[in-house]
Amino acid sequence: VVAASNNFGFELYRELAKNPTNTNLFLSPYSVSSALMMTIEGARGDTAREMGAALQFPNSLLNTDDNQSDSPWQTKQMHLGFAAINQLLLGKDDVQIGEIKETIATKRDQLEAAKQKLAEIKRTGEWKALPEAEQAERLVADELNAALAQIDQYELNVANALWGERTYPFDPNFTKTINQYYGTNGVFSADFINAFPEERNRINSWVEDNTNNRIENLIPQIPAAAAKDLRLIVVNALFFKGEWAEPFEEAETKQEPFYLEDGSTTQTALMQNPEHPSARYAAFNADGSVFDTPLRQQAGQTQGLYPAESGFAVLELPYKGDELSMVLVAPFEPDGLEAIEQSITAASLTRWLEALQQRKTHVVMPRFTLEQSFQLKQPLQAMGIDHAFNPRTADFSALTLSTDPNDRLFISEVAHKTFLEVSEKGTEAAAATAVVMMRVTSAPRTFPFTPIFRADKPFLFLIRDKRTGVVLFLGRMTSPGGEGAQ
Repeated sequence: VVAASNNFGFELYRELAKNPTNTNLFLSPYSVSSALMMTIEGARGDTAREMGAALQFPNSLLNTDDNQSDSPWQTKQMHLGFAAINQLLLGKDDVQIGEIKETIATKRDQLEAAKQKLAEIKRTGEWKALPEAEQAERLVADELNAALAQIDQYELNVANALWGERTYPFDPNFTKTINQYYGTNGVFSADFINAFPEERNRINSWVEDNTNNRIENLIPQIPAAAAKDLRLIVVNALFFKGEWAEPFEEAETKQEPFYLEDGSTTQTALMQNPEHPSARYAAFNADGSVFDTPLRQQAGQTQGLYPAESGFAVLELPYKGDELSMVLVAPFEPDGLEAIEQSITAASLTRWLEALQQRKTHVVMPRFTLEQSFQLKQPLQAMGIDHAFNPRTADFSALTLSTDPNDRLFISEVAHKTFLEVSEKGTEAAAATAVVMMRVTSAPRTFPFTPIFRADKPFLFLIRDKRTGVVLFLGRMTSPGGEGAQ
């Protein structure tokens, strides 16, 4: 699941990067893939096959039984993976936290006793007992710090929800499966037909609550006529806030040049840590092979410290608790990013991270804030998801109990919004994704009609062979009183 979500994210990134207006780019692959994973459970046939392929499902999950044409993927394995990851991300439950707090209280008492004993030894002059007492104090202090590191490390929230039109007959099997693996609490009943503005506000408020108010207005305005065909909105919200394990000193942040791809520069607030003690670093040649970074250098040495100009470096900076980190991949030349973008995959990223070594590193990086909004329909279509967005071919029959063709659904849009703030203290990031599903517009009631054909404006005409369909003559009339007309 990790490999699939990452590879999907890299492909989506590359697709969004093709847009020249996306000079800066920030998205949440996990948020988008989570929302689409909930949606695919209701898909069948070619719709499901395309979605699974775009989501980078491994071929080992392709069904080979008699149901493969209807249910091409073994989605349960993917759902289990997402559920396990979500459980891990959401961290410890209240019972575990309570036990850790009890341990902290005990260790604090033990540390105080150890300090008192150490003070008593120093007061009485029992110097032979001093080393053992000092060691005992250090041991208890280390145990206390380890317990403290297990709580209050960072804020992380993952939330999923389904909002469904109250009159639509959702299949209980679909809603039960999604709730089982994604904790959606079923389907929140919504009156999209009669009160879309109010329901839109309710969903957007839910997103704001689950992203610390960083993501606003995720669901866009929809014309009243279109809202009458809205049946389901699938939403994922993701929020993270963490402090660096080693914060940057604000006094070290300076306005310095930031080199742009075209060779120009712009002044930027660059944070600096001349000897970051917990960074993990490695340099790589252009082909992705590891460059042997020396551990020592001679005075005045400039050669052999870094790979050729076409190489790049990877840095990992941990957050408090050392469970999450930021990974930065930087080329040595301003125009080297595109090559990295084209080569990065889940596998290459794993290789790069395996080569990292913890060592003191002079870290220079900008302080910045990003807010972005994407409509992902076209990028996802370019990645191979076609049937799901096509009202004529979309098959989400597993969503509903209805056999009425007018109840068929398709994805009208996938909305994605992100927020990122990187400062000397740490990082705050939020993202939300909404899969908006509409009803295929039904045909209006019919009544007898006598058409009127009025060729009273420029028109096209042709002469064709009806038996074969071949067009024999083709022309247009733009001015009956003009040249050659009578």
